[in-house]
Amino acid sequence: MNKIALTLIFVCMNSFADISLDPKNWYPVTDNVMGGQSTLEVVAAEGLFVMQGDVSTKNNGGFVRLGQDVNFQDNSIKGIQFKAKGNNETYEIHATLRGIKVPPWAYFSQQFTVSEDWQEFKIYFNNFSAEGYSARSMKPSNIRNLSFAGYGRDFEVDLTIKDIAIIN
Repeated sequence: MNKIALTLIFVCMNSFADISLDPKNWYPVTDNVMGGQSTLEVVAAEGLFVMQGDVSTKNNGGFVRLGQDVNFQDNSIKGIQFKAKGNNETYEIHATLRGIKVPPWAYFSQQFTVSEDWQEFKIYFNNFSAEGYSARSMKPSNIRNLSFAGYGRDFEVDLTIKDIAIIN
């Protein structure tokens, strides 16, 4: 009986420590919410997420994101891994934390650069840099959402992602 209980606890804990590959759980966000002019189209099919558009710094803009809200209960999660290819540009993984942030859109991030060929990336949370101030520390249980982002400069977005998973 104890083995069954431990197995159920393990399964339940891990159900909160994953990233969904279901396209319905991912959402695009652009700087349009604050007057920017960036564009983003996301197509999801057969385990692939294709992000295409333009990042524009006009009107104080400069970002596009494909995000998912997460609820990590396990602080032993080390990071996120995925495969990606694209247009030889640098993109970012953004982690937005729960709680008070200054400015309200503050986040943690880590860059990665894609080529035209598939590459595997392992992005560790302990390598993220703070962009702004957060009252909470960067640990998995404090993460509200994770996003793939094009950010901070004028450029064409062409990023394809697959095999997204957490690193334990």
